[in-house]
Amino acid sequence: MCKKHPTIIFTGSRLPKEAQQLAIEYGASVRYVPLIETVLRNTDAPDFGRYGWLIFTSRNSAEAFCRIGLKTHAKIAAVGDKTAELLEQHGYPVDFIPSVFSADVFVQEFPAIAGSERCLFVRGALAKDTILSMPLKIDEWTVYDTVKQTEHAKQMAQLEGVIIIFASPSAVSAYIEAGGDFRHIQSAAIGHITERAIMDAGGTVHFRPQKYTYIEIIHEIMKGSCNS
Repeated sequence: MCKKHPTIIFTGSRLPKEAQQLAIEYGASVRYVPLIETVLRNTDAPDFGRYGWLIFTSRNSAEAFCRIGLKTHAKIAAVGDKTAELLEQHGYPVDFIPSVFSADVFVQEFPAIAGSERCLFVRGALAKDTILSMPLKIDEWTVYDTVKQTEHAKQMAQLEGVIIIFASPSAVSAYIEAGGDFRHIQSAAIGHITERAIMDAGGTVHFRPQKYTYIEIIHEIMKGSCNS
């Protein structure tokens, strides 16, 4: 256990309980203040018979799809082991995961796997269009909206001396719009896209693991906190 006891704040649309428990075991104080929430859309499902692949780039899109509970015989590609794990728990075997849990790497590796089959990108409303840049036949299906938690963001903007984990550019945006100042906190980013959003907002990223998961970012934070 580390002798220092940092305060770590999770800000995503869900609390990653395994990572929370790991942080507590290290001796950290943990808070959960979501800066965003996902709202499932009331949308008609496409004809899955047209598609050879379904693509999921986040756990939120996978969770929304599983809540709808549709059947498909298409192969499934997922960015990240937690996204894949959730899909498989609901009976959707995952056929492809990129070597790095990032859409940027996915678009480099997936075309060779997909071949000429038509794909369906199951996405949130604010998902970037990186997937659509591939030289493949890709349709989109937006299954959820991302809503910023303004009051939570205002609470966060008043905090100092804490470590805030940002898992998406949307969370960074919510924090900035509420008056958050990166000078008085330490920031942790899951993924280089979120890291870039923090830096574009004038912040410094103190922690960003090579593997883009909550578990790895807790290890990174505590290693840095205990050695400093």
